[in-house]
Amino acid sequence: MYVESLGDLSDEQIRRSVGRAIRELKWFPKPAELRELVGHNPRDEQDAEARAAWGVVVNFAEKYVQSDPQGCYVVDQGVRRVPPPVLSQRILDTVRRTGGWRAYKLMRASDLPHQQKRFIAEYGIWTAVEQVPESRLLTEMPRLQLVAKPIEPPSVTEPKQEQPKAPASKPKPMPEPLTDAQLRDRREMLRQQIAALSKATDAKGEQQ
Repeated sequence: MYVESLGDLSDEQIRRSVGRAIRELKWFPKPAELRELVGHNPRDEQDAEARAAWGVVVNFAEKYVQSDPQGCYVVDQGVRRVPPPVLSQRILDTVRRTGGWRAYKLMRASDLPHQQKRFIAEYGIWTAVEQVPESRLLTEMPRLQLVAKPIEPPSVTEPKQEQPKAPASKPKPMPEPLTDAQLRDRREMLRQQIAALSKATDAKGEQQ
């Protein structure tokens, strides 16, 4: 269990977490506690990602978002030679749900704390929102009624240029499975580390 739970950590990270556990903990630690001691806290990592995404959005809006002739704020390459970078679908959905590009382009200093809080909260629940089945939200399809309407001549309109869709965010790649030799080395290293940790915690218990 310990090998599987700590398999993505380096040997140095494991030694550092076990050393901190010996010095700081009174009881034998669980794998989650060892990960926290080395700095792997899922909540902190999610918050850090959301704040990094916020910085990307603010810089992107400042550089690439402009007002078109109709007053709509859209992504525009402007006079730059290269097109703007492609944002993840998670960022695009979060921007849309928190006021659209207009809210970010016209954001004043007094608006920044509130807008940042909205963005981080919406970014954090994006995965959960995407997993909600649409059938849970639509209770009944409306019944169609046939109504006679006068036939109008077709109007000629210019086709709208579709904006390129940003690719969906890719999940982080899973770590490669360890080979048999690596597993044996890892188990032996962990056995020694855990034995030292167990001995230290026993010594602390006897002193108390």
